[in-house]
Amino acid sequence: MLNPKFLLPLPVLAAASWDVVSNSAGAQSVDAVVFTTALVPLIEYSGIYFTSLLLSFAVILLLMGSAEKLGLIDMPDGVRKIHTVAKPLVGGLGMVAGIIVSMLIFLPVADFIGLIVAILMIATVGFFDDRHDVSFKIRFVVQSAATVSVMYFGGSVLHSFGDLFGYGPLHTGIFAYAVTIFCVIGVINAMNMIDGLDGLAGSISLVAFSAFGILAWLNGQTGLVLVSVAYIGALAAFLRFNWFPSRLFMGDAGSMTLGFSLAFFAIETTQGATTVVSPAAALLVLALPVSDTIVVMIKRIMQGKSPFYADKTHFHHVLKAMGLDHRKAVIIMATATGFSSAIAVAGTMLRLPDAVLFTIYLFCFVTYVIASYRIRTIYRLVIWLRRQTVFNIKLDKVLR
Repeated sequence: MLNPKFLLPLPVLAAASWDVVSNSAGAQSVDAVVFTTALVPLIEYSGIYFTSLLLSFAVILLLMGSAEKLGLIDMPDGVRKIHTVAKPLVGGLGMVAGIIVSMLIFLPVADFIGLIVAILMIATVGFFDDRHDVSFKIRFVVQSAATVSVMYFGGSVLHSFGDLFGYGPLHTGIFAYAVTIFCVIGVINAMNMIDGLDGLAGSISLVAFSAFGILAWLNGQTGLVLVSVAYIGALAAFLRFNWFPSRLFMGDAGSMTLGFSLAFFAIETTQGATTVVSPAAALLVLALPVSDTIVVMIKRIMQGKSPFYADKTHFHHVLKAMGLDHRKAVIIMATATGFSSAIAVAGTMLRLPDAVLFTIYLFCFVTYVIASYRIRTIYRLVIWLRRQTVFNIKLDKVLR
């Protein structure tokens, strides 16, 4: 059941390993010693990737058979949920198992104890939420406690938003801890809300963790790069079961863990005196889930509803309503995340000012807001495009 596509990250890992050695080698010629030395980080990168991949794959297979006994079954409701048959909610637990074990094997536990404790807290409340629908108040308390864990043990605090407007850095000051908790909970729930199609949350997270891995690499944060590789391995295993038509879901244990971890990466890569990554770059990586959640929640509040009211107004629901099939909707959203992440990485490498990157995000956000109020116009445009033929290709086939 393992797919050859799982080998695709290896060339990237090899390039990252070689760059680490070539930078440390300085003016040395590329000889056998340097080549041999390059194998050390390559083995480490590949080791954590395959450990996370194989463990997640094995645990998911194991839990699938016990999902009913564990009470981890998602039943269709015929209203909001798209699936029509009951499916196991064990993908998230499988990923967490692969990530945690691979981190314990390949990383100094003391350096990431706060993250490990936080992941276990989030996954535990997610497990009970998948079984019993835990109150949002309890979820928020646990999510806050998990954030306190990474702040206390690892110093992962959002002290600055960067120079977003060109008038100097925006520091959080005495509100740093409260702002950090607020932002982390926001990202957690953004990922939780966007988990509405087979392969969607997994694909977006895979792209985002890849981008954060590159940003951490540009920062010289080797340990954080290894953590990102662990997540990539776990997500690759999960998507083997979750790609449309899926055999299982990640559940809240998975979506909340991914959201928390992405928020953690955003803070770790952007805070500190030596970082080269702008907070606006991290925002661009998370642009799609964050923007979609903000717009949807504001619209619900304006309609007198709870911001957490379940409906079908998310971007993926709109794409489906336009007639796009399941796979294309997921590919479009993953591609959009890839595009914004590429801008974040390129902007970081080019040392673009924070204000420029933030302006790019605002442009994308405003475009999304305007489009969300012009759905009928977009529908008509899609219908018109489907009637067209370009280079003997009927666009109707492409847009379905």
